[in-house]
This record gives sequence, C-alpha cells and structure tokens, in this order.
Amino acid sequence: MNARVAHYARLASISADTVEGLSIEQIESGLRSGAFTCQQLISAYTARIEAYDQQGPMLNAIINMNENAKAEAAELDKKQRSGAALGAAHCVPVVVKDVINTDDMPTTNGSELFKNWIPDSNATVINRLEEQGAIVLAKTNLDDFAAAVYGISSLKSAMKNPYDLTRTVGGSSGGSAAAIAAQYAPLAIGTDTGGSLRIPAALTGVVTIRPTMGLVSAHGIFPRALTQDTAGPLAATVKDAATGLDFIAGYDPADPVTARSVGKIPAEGYASFAKGGRLDGVKIGLVTGGLAIWGDQPKGPVVALLRKAAEDIEALGGEVVEIAGPPKSLLGGSSVITFESARDVNKFLAEQGGNVPVTTFRGLYDSGKYSPYAKESYDREIKIDPDALNNNVDYQRSLAMRTALQDWTLDTMAKNGFAAIAYPSSAQLADLIGKEQAGLFSRWSENTGFPAISVPMGYAKSKTGTYMPANIEFLGRAFDEPAIIHIASAYENSTKKRVEPALPEIATLATP
Repeated sequence: MNARVAHYARLASISADTVEGLSIEQIESGLRSGAFTCQQLISAYTARIEAYDQQGPMLNAIINMNENAKAEAAELDKKQRSGAALGAAHCVPVVVKDVINTDDMPTTNGSELFKNWIPDSNATVINRLEEQGAIVLAKTNLDDFAAAVYGISSLKSAMKNPYDLTRTVGGSSGGSAAAIAAQYAPLAIGTDTGGSLRIPAALTGVVTIRPTMGLVSAHGIFPRALTQDTAGPLAATVKDAATGLDFIAGYDPADPVTARSVGKIPAEGYASFAKGGRLDGVKIGLVTGGLAIWGDQPKGPVVALLRKAAEDIEALGGEVVEIAGPPKSLLGGSSVITFESARDVNKFLAEQGGNVPVTTFRGLYDSGKYSPYAKESYDREIKIDPDALNNNVDYQRSLAMRTALQDWTLDTMAKNGFAAIAYPSSAQLADLIGKEQAGLFSRWSENTGFPAISVPMGYAKSKTGTYMPANIEFLGRAFDEPAIIHIASAYENSTKKRVEPALPEIATLATP
C-alpha cells in the first residue's frame, strides 16, 4: 500500500480536500484495498466541484452534473462486495466535454439551443468508459459547438483559469482543462480539431494527448471537421493521460476511420510507456518559432522555458537539435475545418433522431444561438456548399497540402533520426478573458493527423504579475504514441515542473 493510500486508510472517510493530487492508480489501489468506497470517492469529488465551480473562485468549468453518479457508485460498491470482476476503470471519476453525447444527461454543446437536449445514445467513448467501470461525473463547459478557442460559451459564459481568475483557459476544451487543473476529477475527455485539447492544456498547466487520427472513435461527438476531429484525454500527469487513452482507444465499427488502429495499439497499454527513465539515444527536433498564426514571440518567456526544457532533455541523455518548422504554405494551407464543417454537421444531425433541436447546419446557423466567437467561424463555413466538396478546388488543394505536410514531417524526422519534434503548445501565456489568444503552435498535429502530447514545462510571470503555466509539445509519427509518451514521461518525472494552482481552502468557502 503506497503512502497516500495508507494515509486514506487512517481517515474516517475521503473528502473534497484529500482527493487533491490522487492519481488513477492510487484511486484503484485505494478502492480495491478498502481504504474508501466508490460512493465516498464520488461524494468527495462532487463536493470539490460544488466548492470551486459555482462559489469561491467560481471557475465555471462545469455545465451539468450527473445526478445519477452517486447511485452508479453504489452499484459499483455492491459489485465489488459481491466479488465480481472489476473493470480497468472501476469507479474512476471522469468529466467530459459537452459535445460528447450522453444518453442520461443533456449534451448542450455550450449553446442555449441544445440546453435541454438528451441524445438517444452515448458516444462510443462514453460507452467504453462506462463498460470499464468509469463514472461520468459531469459535463464540462466549452466554446459553443467547439467552434472557437476563447474559452467562452453562450450558455455558461467564460471559464476562469485556476492560476489567475482574470485569464482565459483557452478552448475549446477549456472546461475540461480547468477541471483537471482544479482537480475535479483525475481524468477528463475533450476533443481537438484545431488545437482544442492542447491550447487549454498549455494555458492551465495540465497534460493532454491528441491521438493519431483513427485511434479514438469520433462517433457520437458533435463534429467540426471529421478528417481532423478526435477525442483525447486530459490529466494532471502523463501516466494518467496515457491511462485515459487506454480506456478510449480502439476500433469502432460506427467510425470506419478507426480501422486504421487495428494492430497498432500496444498490447501492454499506453500507460506502460509512462515510466520515466532516461532518454539515451533519443533525438528530438526543436522548433522555437514560425508555427503560430500570429504572436510567435521567439524571445519571450515561453521560449526561454522551452530552451530550458531542451537542456533538461539533454541532461537525460537525449539529443536536441534546433530546426526550422514546415514551410508556412504547408502549415497554413492544410487545414480543412472551414470546408468540412457544414457537411459533417449535416451528417451528424441527421443521425440524432427526432428530438434534435435543428436538423441542418443552415438551421443551426440561422438560429443565432451561439457566441460571437463561434460566429466568426460559422460565417466562413456557411459559404461552403457541403454537397460540392469533390469539385471544390480550394478544398482539394488543402487535402493535397495535408499530404505534403505529412511527407515533409516524415522526411525531416527520417533524415535527422528524430523520435519526435518539440515546440511550445503556445508561445505566449494565457491572455485576459475575452482576448484572442496569441502564440498558438497547435496546427502541426491536427493538419497531419499525427499524435502529440502536451506536458507542463514551467511557469513564467505574466504582465500583471501572476505566474502562468506553459507546456512543451512532442509530435510523433502516426500511431507512435508509445514513443512520445515515453519522452514526455521521462521529462516530467525528472523535472517535476507542474505546480498545482493555489485555490482557497475549501473550509473557508463553506456556506454558513
């Protein structure tokens, strides 16, 4: 029994304070040893959300709580007492981005239009989690329909950064990232089409993995562009993020793209590669600028942290070689979100049954029930004829550019012997709420479909004097998640850069 679990064994019960810092492994160990029950664990995390989300710092990371969570926990406790086999995710509390369908609670997509909509069926990732015993504790806030990266929804307004309540969490998976930073759960599931996992992870100092396209099913998730959309885990550590990937990865007949993953998933699981250790013989390319749409800041505080991270990697035996990033024409011309959005939303809505609030992208657009930030995207996307993409020269050019970017990346890695390429997920710290975040380096992974892991690399002083987190991102070849998980874990374990945000004591927030 490890020290933390032994500590819980001496407690009358687990609490909203004592769940702080618990890993998935520690949760599983504590449950199986009898240090606490599933009901006690779920009650503790629920109390923590109640303490921090709508009172005290009012992080606004959560849209809806799962009212059945405690009953589900009671059933899992009953199952454990009976001696039945327990799932790999037994009683793991998970918070889920609210574009992921759940058939027992609303999936709002962050919009008033879908506020009360309960889908007929779960997304595949939800079924996978629940089949393994996980409990969906809550649905998290997000930019409307995942169509922006401001960290603001029209339904629940702005999410707040736990490190500085005046600053953004980014988007669109901002609620999921903030929930992990504030330790509402050990695991969150978000989505990423154009940086929506890695941007908020970097701005809130948590770990995320954007998987290879085809590793995780997109079935039952409101789409942005299906050739770039993927779900992925967020967690406080590389091992917990890798464990989350183990829970949700694999072939799904409802999403034929996942057939690419057959034979590519390691039998020992992704978490087994999060074992720390050295990086002897591992060569990594380092890109410090030229990737952001705007606001690179090559001499800013984030790049200074990146160079220190490179030194730390070399201290582990790795070799870091600074290189230039891809030609801007490839990086900038290979996104297909604008082209695919209307087509993929139409298909998704047509599959949702009779109770869906609107049935077409045009109906969604005309409703106007989304934030002005999402409108910036939708105003572009409504101009695209979704039925004429085969004849859309600009779309076909972007697809060709994607292939060229993939080839450029693989060729660069092969010529230099790189196991991964590293860069900051964002070259600038979290900006003030409502500002357009500058310095985002997130396009390389989504425009190639290659996997990336974003992990904390330290903190820098903002213009207002608060210390804000920054992340390093490691990009790998398709289905080479084990390699980048190993690199990120070795770096994380040796540097221990992550520091939890200084939230107020829960006792001081208690309502009289």
